[in-house]
Amino acid sequence: MAKNNKPNTKPALTDVTDRKKFKTTLATITHHLQTIDDQKEAIKEIVTELSASSGIDKKVIRKLAMTMYKHNYSTLQEENKHFESLYETVIEGKLVDDELPGEDKKAA
Repeated sequence: MAKNNKPNTKPALTDVTDRKKFKTTLATITHHLQTIDDQKEAIKEIVTELSASSGIDKKVIRKLAMTMYKHNYSTLQEENKHFESLYETVIEGKLVDDELPGEDKKAA
């Protein structure tokens, strides 16, 4: 089913009380967006400091932090194994046990 992209046909906030409430809610949203921006800036500064003190690339530090946050290390390992096998098979022309990780021999 396609999404209805028609604008709301309801009258546009003609009541003063509704407009005030709407504007207050928008202000709350912008406050939260500012908080997110502030936190992103703080993370950027921390990553920069950690990179400078450890000598580890900022990109690697961000990836480590995101993996730790999402608890998805095992998923990343599986994705990397599949990527490595696929790369070796397609780009380097190697055959790896005649099968790529995650592929079913019966499906072929």
